[in-house]
Amino acid sequence: MNEEYLTLFIYLFSLFVATGTFGVLVYTYLKYKIKALFFWSAAWMFFILMQVAFYTGNKERVAIFYSFFSGTLIYGALVYFKEHGDFRTSIKPELIGVIPPLFALYSMLLVRLDLPYSFSSVEVPSVILSGIFFLFSGFVLLAMGKKQRNSFYLGILTIAFGIFVLLYLVRMSFSHCPFVWILRLHFAWILIGTVLSVGMAFFMIKLVTSREFLFFEEPVEVKVVLEPGAKVITPEEYEQVKKEFKDYPALAFVRSLNVPEKWRVYYLSTEEREGRISPTNLAYITHLVNEYFKEAKEKGVRGVVVIDCPEYLVMYNGFESIAKFLASLKDFAVVNMGVLLVVIDEEAWDKRQLAILRRLFS
Repeated sequence: MNEEYLTLFIYLFSLFVATGTFGVLVYTYLKYKIKALFFWSAAWMFFILMQVAFYTGNKERVAIFYSFFSGTLIYGALVYFKEHGDFRTSIKPELIGVIPPLFALYSMLLVRLDLPYSFSSVEVPSVILSGIFFLFSGFVLLAMGKKQRNSFYLGILTIAFGIFVLLYLVRMSFSHCPFVWILRLHFAWILIGTVLSVGMAFFMIKLVTSREFLFFEEPVEVKVVLEPGAKVITPEEYEQVKKEFKDYPALAFVRSLNVPEKWRVYYLSTEEREGRISPTNLAYITHLVNEYFKEAKEKGVRGVVVIDCPEYLVMYNGFESIAKFLASLKDFAVVNMGVLLVVIDEEAWDKRQLAILRRLFS
């Protein structure tokens, strides 16, 4: 009897946490209108409905709501990653093609195991397919986790939850076994599922309320108003910019790590590490700047991009390439009403190069 009460308590606790997560996601979506939050809110609503269906023994609804939970979760992750990450290089959409054969092979394995709980039960195929999608959602969140630690932990837990869901048939077989010790294993499975779902809820709340996720959402005060376009500034002026824009969501490509904490910073280096970009990868820098300016404009914020090491870029790409590169960035700034600031030490350039740069930024 005590174990039954404990199981009921775990179920209710899981529902309570899921409802709280749903509330936080809805509130954050209504406040900031971030598209991914709409789908994640829906995902947790379906999770709550799935839990209720599971507790009441409604297999058809378990199948439906599990499918909607996994579908909206991965859709929200892909929407956010497409808008804020390097979708082309970090995610391989073609891998979705492995889902049908993976589902078929795993299904055949379960049938051959001849477990007490039948694979032909109405909800099993949908639940297993949902488990595969949870795995894919986890890998998408892990890719986002290269820049957001909460997303990394959420990705790990989502992958673990996907494995847990894939073992649904095994778990349900335990509940149909007459041996007491195996029934206790079924209780342990319920506890594991609750821990995983609570962990996912915790890190999703931390993710969607983090500064990185709400990069353009926090209100900021700017002491100096910059005109849209591109501008060359001296190292001395750069120090002043860092003070005046220390609380502004600027995007910076730097060699010096002495930058405001609230800036989104990429360190230019030939060493491949997290948060670093090769100086020869101008295409990726261009992509990041373009996406940043467009996002800032959509949010009604004037985007500010800072490049403090054009000399370093010239070393690896040549002056002509960098001049064209900066011209493209200037166009992005002008079109999106943003500001491009390039820090130049005049002693590092010859007169011809300086003249071209000044003409370019005039």
